[in-house]
Amino acid sequence: MCHSIINRAKRHTSKWGIGALRISQIIKIPSVRILLFLYKKSEVRHAELSRLIVSRGTLSLSLKDLEQEGLIQRKLLDTKPLQSLYSLTEKGKTIAKQLNEVERIIA
Repeated sequence: MCHSIINRAKRHTSKWGIGALRISQIIKIPSVRILLFLYKKSEVRHAELSRLIVSRGTLSLSLKDLEQEGLIQRKLLDTKPLQSLYSLTEKGKTIAKQLNEVERIIA
């Protein structure tokens, strides 16, 4: 799994004082939620992601991490105002597909 998701999981475990995260908790990590959302929606605008992850700081950091990991790609549209579209890369699709299966099993 990608480094950003693992690092966020570590931060959550130290924050909550838990030795290990449960699978159901991993699905709630913002980066994982973004990957699953993009897997189900294909390509989305930044505004749609901001409704999924309410904290602008968390959303911005998560998108930056995922883009640096090569899991998502951002396309800027030359409109007024500028718009960003986000989608999964092939690597991101592979990981998101596995996360989707995990989510399906534990639901």
